Amino acid sequence: GLHTLKVSGETFRVLVKTTAAGERIAVAQESGFRNEIARNGALRTVMPFLILVPLLLLIVADLVRKMFRPIASLSKEIDQRAERELHPVDDRHLPAEVRPFAVAINRLLARVGQSMESQHRFVADAAHELRSPLTALSLQAERLGEAEMSSLARQRLTVLRQGVERGRSLLDQLLTLAKAQSAAESPSPPVSVQGIYRRVLEDLMPLAEVKRIDIGVEGTQDAEVRVSELDMIAVVKNLVDNAIRYTPEGGRVDLSVKVLEGKAALRIEDTGPGIAPAERDRVFDPFYRTLGSEQIGSGLGLSIVRTIADRIGAELSLEFSDRTRQTGLAVTVLIPAVTSVSGN
Repeated sequence: GLHTLKVSGETFRVLVKTTAAGERIAVAQESGFRNEIARNGALRTVMPFLILVPLLLLIVADLVRKMFRPIASLSKEIDQRAERELHPVDDRHLPAEVRPFAVAINRLLARVGQSMESQHRFVADAAHELRSPLTALSLQAERLGEAEMSSLARQRLTVLRQGVERGRSLLDQLLTLAKAQSAAESPSPPVSVQGIYRRVLEDLMPLAEVKRIDIGVEGTQDAEVRVSELDMIAVVKNLVDNAIRYTPEGGRVDLSVKVLEGKAALRIEDTGPGIAPAERDRVFDPFYRTLGSEQIGSGLGLSIVRTIADRIGAELSLEFSDRTRQTGLAVTVLIPAVTSVSGN
């Protein structure tokens, strides 16, 4: 059989075979030579795998990256969407294994869009339905004011009429908010910012005169923006209305417009108390009002402004009009401008 022998310090592998004639034949080979042959054979077998495995890993990683590139692009596109952009995602370039997931997302977006549309329609319908009884109450209170009554009753009637008027104002704001949250309209012709300022000042001048507020437009530069005229009026009117309400008697409200890097910068400044930096994000929430405010309002004005600004692609910023004293409020609205017009 096979034996391992040590001869003169060297190891041999010996095979002993006995023949039929009774003779024994021994064949020996050095163990070191056998081990070298085994090592060389093992290296020749393993070497292709050592070279191919890293190469295959790189190829597989590149293939996986290319396969998931459409998914990464889709993820980035969804992440950059505004909260009201609920149109379906494009699943044509997605792998077949992922396409059912994209289809499910599109169905979910469709259901969310229907739900939001139902909510907006409900708010608008409810506001419309409530306007009639409030208008009737206002007329009845006005007719009741013509009747003879005690001073106490007339005082309570005045409070009642103020409450009815606040209710009507709240309904108007709700209707404006519901319309602002609706889908974007078709592209509008350019409108003049100075023209919007004049229309808003005509409507709000009586409110400013009651408080003896100096209100007007600074400068003669004009700009045109491709935004719906109704949207522009809603934005400017809510900002100017807030400025008048929160500016003390004898204060000042200034409107101006400039063109900066292709954008129309609408700026409304007042000499009121201003808004603390910690509250500047919260004031855009519906029905939120700053602490300690004694003014009567619905808390929807800035929410309407933010909603319209998001829809038309405008940028809003709030800061103190007097940075040294940290008082007053300056609201800047940046809208892509069509042209810049200088006054005479």
